[in-house]
Amino acid sequence: MGEIRSTLDIIMEKARDVEVTEEDKAAFMRREVEAKARGLLQKYVDGFIDAERLREEIEALGPDQHEEAVSALRRECLDRLTPDGDNRPVLEILSRAAGIDTAPVESRILTCQEELRTKRTQREAALREQLKARGISGSAVVPNIRADPEWLSQSAEARERFRRECRSAESQKP
Repeated sequence: MGEIRSTLDIIMEKARDVEVTEEDKAAFMRREVEAKARGLLQKYVDGFIDAERLREEIEALGPDQHEEAVSALRRECLDRLTPDGDNRPVLEILSRAAGIDTAPVESRILTCQEELRTKRTQREAALREQLKARGISGSAVVPNIRADPEWLSQSAEARERFRRECRSAESQKP
């Protein structure tokens, strides 16, 4: 009668021939460091740790992982920036833990906010004109811009452009 083998035995037998290259090891380490940086940033944003503790945790990773962790933290912060949200916590981390001068980023945020305000005002005026052409007017008429497909498209395009600009700022860093 044949031997009954466990799943672990079968997996170990198949894994015996698998070789992990140095490139694979580096990729595993990079993913691990990125996950650690993401987790630390989330803890900071959630208020479980302060900026100094986050910086200390990044420093504690050691010199071989520090640069990758700072780079991952920078990318994660830039991905979390939004033109219409509270960016203060992320900007603080960019400044204190990732060592980035946030003035250009803050300028981009303000520019995008102003662009969105201008486009919103223009779109609301256009919607009022459309309503007026249909015989709907008066001081109580307020167009529902949040339900307007054109506005949703314009604002999504502006936010995506903002994200691309932030990503290009990351690629320009040393």
